[in-house]
Amino acid sequence: MPDHQTTIGCDPFDDLANSLKAHASKSQILMEVGSAKGTLKEVLEILSDLEVDPVRYEVLQKGDPSCILLFLPNEDVRAIVFRLTEAGFTRVKGVNPRPDHGRKKN
Repeated sequence: MPDHQTTIGCDPFDDLANSLKAHASKSQILMEVGSAKGTLKEVLEILSDLEVDPVRYEVLQKGDPSCILLFLPNEDVRAIVFRLTEAGFTRVKGVNPRPDHGRKKN
């Protein structure tokens, strides 16, 4: 989970997005979800349609909307983020794993 502090007057999503660092082996998607439209259930259904199973997710900011961080298998998240934005999610940030993951070290 990223280390973060919410600055007074700043947007919690932006603070969290700016604090994200590439994970050693997992892709990550940070997004806002609501209680009525744009729910976590909808996100999980979209991932299921794309045949992507999240490794886990964490609620980083509770409320309505909430900020969640999804950890996904090691894969490029551009298509997933695109599909989520097509579905109406507007606050989404994807981070691929560190580029050196899976490479042999000399």
